[in-house]
Amino acid sequence: MESLYGRFSRKVINHSKAILVLWGLIFIGSLLLTPVFFSRLTPPQLVVEGSPSYMAEKLWEKEFAGQIEEQAILVFHSDRYVMESPIYKQTVDKVLRKVGVLHGVYQIVSPYDELSLTAVPYSTDGHTSYAVLLLEADGKAALKISGEIKKILAENKGLEMYLTGKTAAVQDLSAMVKKDLTQAERTALPVVLIILLFVFGSVTAALIPILLGIAGVFISFGILALLGIENIDMFVPSVVSMIGLGLGIDYSLFILMRYKEECRTASRAEALVKSMATSGKSVIMSGLTVMSSLAGLLLIKASLFFNIAIGTFMTIGVLLALSVTFLPALLHILGGRIDYLPIRRKKRYEQRHRLYRWTKHIMAKPGLYLGGSLFLLFIMMLPAFSLHLKTDISDKALEEYSSGKGNALLEKNISSGIYAPVYFIYQSEEGQLTDVDLDRMAQMTAELKGESSVANVISVTDILMDLMGVVSAEGLQELAAMADDQGMFSMLVNKDLSMSPIMITLKNAPDDPASVQFIKTLRERYGEEMMHNKVYIGGMASMIADIHRETMNKTPAAACLILAISFLLLTRAFRSLLIPLKAIALNLVCILASIGAAVLVFQYGWGEQLFSFEATGYVQSYLPVLSFAILFGLSMDYEVFLVSRIREERERGMLEEEAIAKGIEYTGPFITQAALIMMVVFLAFLFTHMLEVKQLGFMLFVAVLLDATIIRLILVPIMLKLMGKWNWWIPKRRES
Repeated sequence: MESLYGRFSRKVINHSKAILVLWGLIFIGSLLLTPVFFSRLTPPQLVVEGSPSYMAEKLWEKEFAGQIEEQAILVFHSDRYVMESPIYKQTVDKVLRKVGVLHGVYQIVSPYDELSLTAVPYSTDGHTSYAVLLLEADGKAALKISGEIKKILAENKGLEMYLTGKTAAVQDLSAMVKKDLTQAERTALPVVLIILLFVFGSVTAALIPILLGIAGVFISFGILALLGIENIDMFVPSVVSMIGLGLGIDYSLFILMRYKEECRTASRAEALVKSMATSGKSVIMSGLTVMSSLAGLLLIKASLFFNIAIGTFMTIGVLLALSVTFLPALLHILGGRIDYLPIRRKKRYEQRHRLYRWTKHIMAKPGLYLGGSLFLLFIMMLPAFSLHLKTDISDKALEEYSSGKGNALLEKNISSGIYAPVYFIYQSEEGQLTDVDLDRMAQMTAELKGESSVANVISVTDILMDLMGVVSAEGLQELAAMADDQGMFSMLVNKDLSMSPIMITLKNAPDDPASVQFIKTLRERYGEEMMHNKVYIGGMASMIADIHRETMNKTPAAACLILAISFLLLTRAFRSLLIPLKAIALNLVCILASIGAAVLVFQYGWGEQLFSFEATGYVQSYLPVLSFAILFGLSMDYEVFLVSRIREERERGMLEEEAIAKGIEYTGPFITQAALIMMVVFLAFLFTHMLEVKQLGFMLFVAVLLDATIIRLILVPIMLKLMGKWNWWIPKRRES
């Protein structure tokens, strides 16, 4: 009886034209939705649901935002003039007047105003200053305002002027990611096309995997836009593109190669059915394994991991759907035209026979090759045990853009923490803030000012002392009654006067280890008051501390879940216990070796000049678990294809050792070519701007390289030979 995969393929063949038209419409719709997807990109999503920073942010949004939806910062700088010079002051005033009349700009805090909500708004030498813009708008309206402000800045000369803040960063990030993805594709796809030309021997066949990979990426972007996820981490498009191009080309390559092989002995229709029943089945098994591995990421209750898991999950789902419907439909329509525009190439038989002889050779000397390979992998693994992790917000990636230049000036000349203050929110237990509460706030303010990590502290108690001469609840009520500037005042105390934030500007950037340590110190010092909901600590530094802790705490559980799911799926697929255990052990070694290589390159800076980055001494904290999930799934691709072919040969009556050699002979060239293509794709992302994209691309590159060579061509055949008849052993259920 024909398998389910074969019967499904016949139905696809019978409806080929309709399927191609449907996918064509989906692709066009996705292209139209892609700008919507990129408009929803945001800086790193560091929110951890239920964490202290999450509670503080929710409270801030509810109690203190008022009609102010967002803050932006205008940075001014001149090497020649200081802010007290007439030219400097006139230029700043002229720009701020024009910005102030824009619809949606609620208020502007000029560097020449006496009161600032963050810190002293100018550098000690007077060459750099900044203005705070309070905006009533968010989302698309804020993007429109940001564009109008940038036009005003471009029209006015005399000073360096940059717009930074959340929306400005989103605009710049979106532009940067689009540019990086375009550059990566332009770098990778021509090389991939050349490889595919030599693999298939015709231009038409070579273009099919590229078409499927590109379609998978853009359709994934379109579906993610339709899902309505408002805040999509800027890391997601790069992950979707890497996985989409790499796996999309891989999946179509394996099916196409099997199809061309079957065409030698069967009609094209029957060859297509046979290919989908064998390689198509392996593609589905492989894809489901990758998708299942991503479930481990959902254990980490952070928006970043949810975004990446959903994006990657969606991409692989789209690729599987394309591989089992679009690809066979296209192959059926093309028929013999798949070999259109042929090129001359060498016969493949000799290459395959070399792999057969190689496999026989290493199985004859298993101890030598097993020991040598494991020793090499062990050497590569060693640096992984000196891994240092840090959560980086990737602000250096924007150094060529307005927001990045503005942040760099603030960081260099004033304070790194200006654009990401810490909100230390104090809440009264008596309803309105009492004299006792205000005295306690004044004491906390004094303590915070004495911290070595703090650049500036703004508290309502300081303002009461300056304006009223005394810190009291009565004075607070008088100040609230006479405050004309409700926009600024609403950020110092809430409407019912029950809580007030102490706004802390740090000397260091929010992702600096000193800033994260400062948050830990605050939580330890005021832990009891936090437990009684009297104190909330929020802001970017607080979020970074929480996501770092969440990632470190949940990584072991996520890894265990990935291992368990992979084991169950492979056990069911191969009807074996030892083969899945062997696969898991080798994959763990391969992943640790790739992390070790990443430590040498990115932590110790061995590849700074080659890959155009500056070593920070750390690896991004969420990359090990992310790379673990993705790599574990990717490495199973080759395991599934190789072991499935070995099982086929064994079921035809071959002895174990001969079946292993034949399996390597038939799948070895495909695995090598597929790995080479995937490595080219990953390598292209090493030259993007975001450091975490470089790090992930490098880890994937090294892991695929090791997996396709040392693992598949040496360790797997040797271990299968050593396990012998136990390869296919599985406990049988006793019949009652």
